[in-house]
Amino acid sequence: MLTRIFGSNARVKMLKAFLSKPEQKYYTRQLARDLKLQVNSVRRELENLQNIGLIKEQADDNLAVNENLAPKIDKKLKKLSKKTPKKEAPKNRIKYFVADTDFLLFRELKILFAKANLLSCHDFLKNINDIGQIKHLWLSGIFTGETKAPVDILIIGKINRTQLLQRIKNLEIDLGKEINFTIMNNSEYEYRVDINDIFLYKLKQCHTLHEINREKEEK
Repeated sequence: MLTRIFGSNARVKMLKAFLSKPEQKYYTRQLARDLKLQVNSVRRELENLQNIGLIKEQADDNLAVNENLAPKIDKKLKKLSKKTPKKEAPKNRIKYFVADTDFLLFRELKILFAKANLLSCHDFLKNINDIGQIKHLWLSGIFTGETKAPVDILIIGKINRTQLLQRIKNLEIDLGKEINFTIMNNSEYEYRVDINDIFLYKLKQCHTLHEINREKEEK
């Protein structure tokens, strides 16, 4: 659906990356590798997103110790840093790009992508009870645009893990993104509630959608 709206699969993938983790810095080849895109396509879309103001460029003067860099680039920069005077910045600094959260439509785009993820989740939730006896199911994270959520999906109950993992895999393919999920049985969940578990506390402090609540239905 989003590809039809934005006209480019590469653009959609990159928008998802920048909107889901606005604090994350990316460089061109990193995006191409992680998103499985051609480098030229990434360069073109980076230029488009920068021109409209959604992302901005950042330079990193400490690239030699940055763990995210490719090994070959890292070695070249280490050699360069030895030859370059301390007061001078390396000539071949890699350009990083990061989301500009001050962009006028940043919040609206973030909400749009979160809602699109929810539409993709409909197939995941369809006949969800076929995989087990689910007591609770929360959606957060990429489904609500909540970047601080500790998990995207939390499921409580007696679950057929094989069937669930297959559904998760299909959803990840549809979204083009890895899903962070947690499964608990009823006794573990009740224990965590009793001890005011920090994981559940953080989740409930975030924007969440409680898609299944058997306790509420039973009352």
